Amino acid sequence: MDNAPQRTARVPARVVVTGIGVLSGFGNGLAALEDGLFSGRTAIRRIESLDTRALTCHFGAELPAFDGQALIQKAERHAYDRVSLMALAAADEALAQAGLDPAEIGPTAGVMMGTAFGPGDAIQDAVLRASENQRLRPTTILKMMLNGPTAALCARYRLQRGSQAHVTACAASAHAIAQAVQAVRWGEMDVCLAGGADAFPTSALFTAWDALAIMSAATDPTAGIMKPFAPDRSGFVIGEAATVLILEREDHAIARGATPLAEICGAGAVTDTPTLTKPTLRGMVGAMRAALEDAGLDPAAVGHINAHGTATELNDSLESDAIRAVFGPHAPAIRVSACKAALGHCMGAGSAVEAAATILALCRQQSPWTIDPTAVTADPQTGPQPTAPYSGQTVPMDTDIALSNSFAFGGHYATLAFRVTKP
Repeated sequence: MDNAPQRTARVPARVVVTGIGVLSGFGNGLAALEDGLFSGRTAIRRIESLDTRALTCHFGAELPAFDGQALIQKAERHAYDRVSLMALAAADEALAQAGLDPAEIGPTAGVMMGTAFGPGDAIQDAVLRASENQRLRPTTILKMMLNGPTAALCARYRLQRGSQAHVTACAASAHAIAQAVQAVRWGEMDVCLAGGADAFPTSALFTAWDALAIMSAATDPTAGIMKPFAPDRSGFVIGEAATVLILEREDHAIARGATPLAEICGAGAVTDTPTLTKPTLRGMVGAMRAALEDAGLDPAAVGHINAHGTATELNDSLESDAIRAVFGPHAPAIRVSACKAALGHCMGAGSAVEAAATILALCRQQSPWTIDPTAVTADPQTGPQPTAPYSGQTVPMDTDIALSNSFAFGGHYATLAFRVTKP
């Protein structure tokens, strides 16, 4: 007779979002993001923090009037870069909306955060000081850590469950959210703070991006600075953002009387790296299909997609073709948003702020910055199709399922699937 102890099989739980905190080019708070996106406005403006006169790109989506120093004790300020302070502000808002006491969540909560470039200000400052033989503060290394946003949340809320920092470029916060979903789904933690943060680039980093010749040189805001999927698109502009989602087991949220905003019902991630920068149709298709499979969804159930939409020639053409490949004849019925036209490309934080936008779209049953993804294609036999003048049109939709795509340099592809219960 086998006397070995019998293990009870774990049953995967539904994972819901109960709180969202956001900082974006529209300002501080989720309400600012919602008002900006769904009113058709854009946060893209002339860059104020950098001198761009010698560069090609002159526009971006900088966070207005943010000073996070009041969030931490004076004695700790030398250890926190701007990007970590942004993450703290977003997390405070998310926990407040979720109705969770920051002083009590520690024993059963963890954190997964993404960033592409982390504490850029601290890194550039340290390099400049060292090049001039200036003495660095003893806390400089703490301020320079790429896991700064993750560590900041761990320290602030005394989190005791799993924590990781994801640095997979523009898919970083999608990967962080996907891992958080798995951790909550399989009972590793009751609550997870998940998302991402990236501050506006330093002068060195912005100049490096400009040299890559994929940023928009447009200077007429009335004609559109960043125009994803438009035949006359000319590249992206950079934005900054921090977003934290509070993920919980559905039963945990209901037991404490919380109202879920949405369910993250699936997540898919694949890799395809023929080169470090060139996207592939196979990677995009693979991520969307993986998310649908994880969620147990038929493609025909999807009614909304938040596109990666970088306004670069190849990315948008391939993403358009990928949507047609995955959804076939159902593709024209899907409302597709191109939120980077309003937020800029927020790098490692982009996946998280666009996850928030996707949840808002489902809750409102409206698709912001709606575009026609069939207007472009990578098929040389078809070529660009005529499209309407570019605008931030918000259109009604009727669906309870949405996807959000994030594709990154290095061959990283990720898609998140969301579900809401319609009234």
